[in-house]
This record gives sequence, C-alpha cells and structure tokens, in this order.
Amino acid sequence: MRFLVYLLLFGLVLYVLSAWGQHARSSSSPKDPAPKARRWFRGKKNPREVWVQVYETATLEEARSLQARFQEEELECILYEQGKIDIHGNPLKGVGIAVPKTAAAHAQRIISNMPA
Repeated sequence: MRFLVYLLLFGLVLYVLSAWGQHARSSSSPKDPAPKARRWFRGKKNPREVWVQVYETATLEEARSLQARFQEEELECILYEQGKIDIHGNPLKGVGIAVPKTAAAHAQRIISNMPA
C-alpha cells in the first residue's frame, strides 16, 4: 500500500512539472522568436536528419571555441576531422563543424556575429 502511495505522489509531481513546463513555454513573449527552453527530457533524435557543414578551420582550438559558443545557444553541432587525402592525392587539413540542416541559418548568424 505504501508503495502505491509513493508511486501516486511521484506521478503527481511529474504531472505538475510537466504542466508547469508547458505553461512556461506557452507564455513566452511573442517578440522573442526563439525562446531558450531547457528541456530535461529531450526527444529521440531523428537518425535520418540531414547535417550541413557551416564552418571549416585549420585549428582544433578554433573549432572547440565555436562549438562552445553553439552550446551556449543550445545548438547541436559536431566536429569532424577532414579525411586523409582528397581525390587528387593532396593531404587535407582542418576541422569541419556541422549542424542539423534546420539550424543552419541560426548557426550562420552566430558565426557572422563572432569577432574576427
């Protein structure tokens, strides 16, 4: 019986937190185009989502700093090293940064606003 009461209380707390989160999301001001809602429970990522390269640099440090900036904006990104050689046999150097295609415009705005 005690277990059932604890389970009921836990379900009630989850329901209240969920309703509070929905209310906070719906009450954001209309002039704020992209509210930064920290979601504790994220949905499953779409494995078929297309990613787009938005930046390429020769140094890993610069790529890491841009990755940190994207994380501040809660924007998903991945860093990847270029392949060993291109089709002509020239060695590739550099690190690419890719974001989901739906976030490419936002990422480009962040990159363009960064100091040179």
